[in-house]
Amino acid sequence: MTITMEPMTTPPAPDSAAPAPATPRPSWWRRLLRPYTQKQTAKENLHLLLDLPVGVAVFSVLAAMISTGFGSLITFIGIPILLLTLVAIRVIANWERARARALLEIPDLPSAPALHHYERVPDAPWYEGLRRWFLNLVANMKQATFWKEFLYEALLMPWGIATFTAVVIVWSVAIGLVTTPLWGWALPNDNFTGEWWMMAIWSVLGVVALVIAPWIIRGVANLSWMATRGLLGVSAAELEAKIGHLSESRARSVDSATAERQRIERALHDGAQMRLTSLAMELGRAKEKLATDPEGAAVLIDEAHADAKLALVELRDLARGIHPSVLTDRGLDAAVHALAARAPIPVDVTVALAQRPTPAVEATAYYVVAESLTNVSRHAHASRAAVSIREVDNRIVVEVQDDGRGGAAIGEHDDLVPTGLRGLADRVAGVDGELSVSSPPGGPTVIRATVPCA
Repeated sequence: MTITMEPMTTPPAPDSAAPAPATPRPSWWRRLLRPYTQKQTAKENLHLLLDLPVGVAVFSVLAAMISTGFGSLITFIGIPILLLTLVAIRVIANWERARARALLEIPDLPSAPALHHYERVPDAPWYEGLRRWFLNLVANMKQATFWKEFLYEALLMPWGIATFTAVVIVWSVAIGLVTTPLWGWALPNDNFTGEWWMMAIWSVLGVVALVIAPWIIRGVANLSWMATRGLLGVSAAELEAKIGHLSESRARSVDSATAERQRIERALHDGAQMRLTSLAMELGRAKEKLATDPEGAAVLIDEAHADAKLALVELRDLARGIHPSVLTDRGLDAAVHALAARAPIPVDVTVALAQRPTPAVEATAYYVVAESLTNVSRHAHASRAAVSIREVDNRIVVEVQDDGRGGAAIGEHDDLVPTGLRGLADRVAGVDGELSVSSPPGGPTVIRATVPCA
């Protein structure tokens, strides 16, 4: 029997370089009438029409508040009115940003931080929050964003008059010309509207006006888009400052990670590794004495057993410092309570979070509490401490307070490895957070970290 093997043939691979079939372009009249099929056209008309009533309302409110505030300065009543005016400028600007995002579809138009941020600090005088609120207002007045917002709101009414007039004229002229045969007969019989052929000409011009009307509106909306983006958006200088801040945060995060790695290496080399080496040597000596000196071997085994338990404790403490299992399993509340239970002094813990934060933020908050309580037990000579974790304006605020001797401060870098509170500040900066220390001589010391929830 003869079996003939035929060579297998592989089907030719499709030519990947072959151009894809070209999509037929829509006809010119479809492109010309495209705005009538898009929802964006209605949004642009609505935005331009709303510019006038919104501008009138904004001008009326700000003019009344500014004039009343300056006019009442002699009686000091004008001071709170002017402060509320600053708040109103930011609130109106954020509302305008939301309107522009919804109707003009400007996606990258971020909201500016609120001016009226007020937060009650535990055990602080009642006027402390008002003082920080006032300083926050003054600090925001120094930013270019605030004055661009004020300029936008001052120009909104005249710009609204122009846009409202443009929309009304464009559409009324187009619709009026198209419908000339319906109402032209009521006009005086002259050469412009009295003849039927003149009415036909006006109607044709009206059809042309209807075709180009949405394109005119789109051009005006583009001008409004550019003005809104320029005055309420982020400027190049602000972007450069943000990039610089992110670069600094990234560098500090890298330094913090390097310091943490070197700490783990030192802890393993000086602690568990030495302990395990001693354990191996003692077990070796016990093995040699097991046949000739059983009692001496038993003593060495007991010592090795004690060293093994100490090594386990050191490894457990090291693992707890990296990322404790209770933090992963039960969250920040249980992990912080476990830290407080191991502290040598009484620690009051208050955790008020609406939801569990992300793992990175959770680990950072835990690290702040752990390092702060360690510093309290080693250096503060305190008799009591308090830990507070709460959520304020989509940010987590971690505060550790003690009644020790004070004098703590964020130091400088030691070569590559950040030390002390500087290392803690670098770790917080790695998640775009901030760390502040208030520690006058004699105490109390308050370490406050603010990190975003995500």
